[in-house]
Amino acid sequence: MKTGMWKVRSLFWSGALKVLHNELLNLDFDVVALQETQLESGIKKFDNFALFYSGLESKKHEFGCGFYVSGEFLKYVTDFKIINERICCLRLKTKWFSCTLIIVHAPTN
Repeated sequence: MKTGMWKVRSLFWSGALKVLHNELLNLDFDVVALQETQLESGIKKFDNFALFYSGLESKKHEFGCGFYVSGEFLKYVTDFKIINERICCLRLKTKWFSCTLIIVHAPTN
C-alpha cells in the first residue's frame, strides 16, 4: 500500500477532482490524506476511486480534510469518522490487523 499526503488548497473548483485523480494515478498512490479540500462533509464514490472528506457545513469553503482511496483499496475501508472540519479518520482492514489513518489540518495563521 503506497500512502501519501497532499495539501490540495481546494477541491471546490470545477475539474479539481479530475486533476487530482490523474496526478495520483501517475504517482501510483493507493491512499492519500488531503488537506484544505474546502468541501462540505461527505463521501463521493466514482468508478475507480473514492473521496472521503470532512469540512464546514456552511458555504464558506474553508478548511476541510479527507482521504483519496484508489479503487482496489475501497474494499478494505471499514470506517470513516468525521471529528470536525479539521480532523477525520479512515480505518482499513488488512490481512493481519486494522490500520487507522488520521489526517489533521492545522492552518498556518
